[in-house]
Amino acid sequence: MRYEVIFAGIGGQGVILAGTLLGEAAVRCGLKATQTQAYGVSARGGFTKTDLIVSDEEILYPYSLNPNLIIALAEEAFMRYIDVNGDACKVIYDSGLIDVKSIGFSLDKRFVGVPITNIAVELGSPRSVNILSLGIAASFIKDISFDALRETLSETFSANALEKNIEALSKGIELGRSML
Repeated sequence: MRYEVIFAGIGGQGVILAGTLLGEAAVRCGLKATQTQAYGVSARGGFTKTDLIVSDEEILYPYSLNPNLIIALAEEAFMRYIDVNGDACKVIYDSGLIDVKSIGFSLDKRFVGVPITNIAVELGSPRSVNILSLGIAASFIKDISFDALRETLSETFSANALEKNIEALSKGIELGRSML
């Protein structure tokens, strides 16, 4: 089993944290994981991404060459992956922030719009967009358990923030499963 995920957005959206948490949960489940990150010159507002590879075998190269899943949370990030190759790659984009009609591209069935930011706001936690995205990604990787994800979150967030983040994670998993 090998699964490659790219979380992409702009600085401040927490995409690197989402990749880190997913990788930590994978390791808790006995899998191997690598995570790399890249971000623009400005810490907030510039392009940022993280590549995560999860496998049950040794990982020889830490960057995603054939992603199975890309989650784009900002238009700049989405535009970098509009020409992604591979029929097996699903691109989930935040349709609340990215207006694909204005971009003028014809998208195929690999592209799925989900109003991720709007859903996070409805949950009462606008800052949990990354955790909602984490849940979506986790639903595609069957070998990562909810218990491992919850445990990873419990070691990362304070008791005050944990409940909202677990709610966002659960909603993300539910959304992801509806796309399988």
